[in-house]
Amino acid sequence: MMSIIPFLADGIDKWIAPVYRWMHSDAAVAVSSFIPADQGAYQLSHEVAGSHNAWILAFAVAMTAGATIAFSVPVGLAMLPKKDHKYMALGVMTGLLGIPFAAFFMTLILSQTGVLLREDVSTDSEASKPFDLPVGDILLNLIPLVLLMVVLAMLLKFFPRQSISGFMAFGQLIRGVTAAALALGIVEYFTGVFSWLFGSWGLAPFIADEEDQFRALEVAGYVGVMLAGAFPMVYAIRTWLEKPLAALGNRVGVSEAGMTGFFAGAANVLALFRVVPLMPARDKVLTISFAVCAGFAIGDYVAFTANFQPNMIGAMLVGKLLGGVVAIGLALWLAVPQAERLAAEDEAAGVRHAADSVDPDAGEFAERV
Repeated sequence: MMSIIPFLADGIDKWIAPVYRWMHSDAAVAVSSFIPADQGAYQLSHEVAGSHNAWILAFAVAMTAGATIAFSVPVGLAMLPKKDHKYMALGVMTGLLGIPFAAFFMTLILSQTGVLLREDVSTDSEASKPFDLPVGDILLNLIPLVLLMVVLAMLLKFFPRQSISGFMAFGQLIRGVTAAALALGIVEYFTGVFSWLFGSWGLAPFIADEEDQFRALEVAGYVGVMLAGAFPMVYAIRTWLEKPLAALGNRVGVSEAGMTGFFAGAANVLALFRVVPLMPARDKVLTISFAVCAGFAIGDYVAFTANFQPNMIGAMLVGKLLGGVVAIGLALWLAVPQAERLAAEDEAAGVRHAADSVDPDAGEFAERV
């Protein structure tokens, strides 16, 4: 995804940003709606933002919307079995409805507390400027995002099957484009053939150089390091907290695997996707919906925010987790009934899920987790 940022940024600036500006929202919010903060949106939105306030608001959006669209969707489709794709689509779409709430909560906390934030893209500069955008202006900048979420909600409510199919096709498109960009980038890096043929190379380098020490390969390594702890964390939660989680789950109507999923998703969605096949359909939708807003909150984005905007950690954690709670409520209202109907159809067709199966493969999978 970071390799195609030059083309993506150009397309957003030409086609999407003008719509955001027409609705009195900053172009930086348009950029961050489609690119994750730790995959270039933080730096790119700083370049296009009209003000420091707009940049920080865009950062909040990138940690939710951008992370979901450009990372969680393609990776989830790659990791989850096909029978779970429809539940992932339901969870993601309802989770997107919570994104404006998460962004609003984060920025509202910043505006009310007056903490000082950095004014440039740096890991060591002094924090000198507060986020002081009035509440009315925060809401005004979020209007395009809210409208997008409302459209998704209406599609989900009145055209559920078509919405799921469309969202899955969009995820496959992202996955195909990013895979092709990576393959072409590798060929260019080792051979230089495209620069030789066309005189230049439009994709961004994916390996660190003098200009940028934190490119796609470094981000991938960073994610790998995070996962070195994320997967053992899931194992530890399932092993040592099995009884407390089961007891709590019984009280709120969530399976033990589902309770594990909430904790795992808040750290890293890849850890969540590892346990999704063990859940009943209802919990699959709820945990994925929660992770759209709250995903990476106590994992990747704690590390990223600590490096670039350490004074924003508290607002980030509270805002993302509260947004996740709102997303759960929306999923219970909009998506869970549809998920239960789909699960009944699966059962009638003989499709079994690990959560309600006695298949030994399911048990083996649980042991690996």
